[in-house]
Amino acid sequence: MDIKWLPKTTKGIVSIYENHITLNKVARDYFKDAYRTLVGYDKDNDILLIKALNKEEASLTKYSSNDLHTISIRPSYGRINGKGVIQSLMEFHPLDFSKRSLYKFQCQWEASQKMLKVYLQREVK
Repeated sequence: MDIKWLPKTTKGIVSIYENHITLNKVARDYFKDAYRTLVGYDKDNDILLIKALNKEEASLTKYSSNDLHTISIRPSYGRINGKGVIQSLMEFHPLDFSKRSLYKFQCQWEASQKMLKVYLQREVK
């Protein structure tokens, strides 16, 4: 008998709510040692970017305190709070929270840049 045990999930999923961004356990694991994050948007490819920064990187003068976002790490998820960051994202990518309470997207970790790429064209239903 050739058995392959199946894990609960191996895919990173990012959920975007009106007030925060939530990373599932798979995506959260990449940020366990992050001190702060940067959140950005790649307009050409419609990708939300979340970059992990350690304490030394976060203290560099090239980042203003307004650019740095705190990430809360819990046993089963990670969360970046801030309605402002969601409103900024909505300037580039349509999200209508009057119709839906959350949007879920596939993501992928880019190890060389310590960055999570959230593919806004790959919505999970």
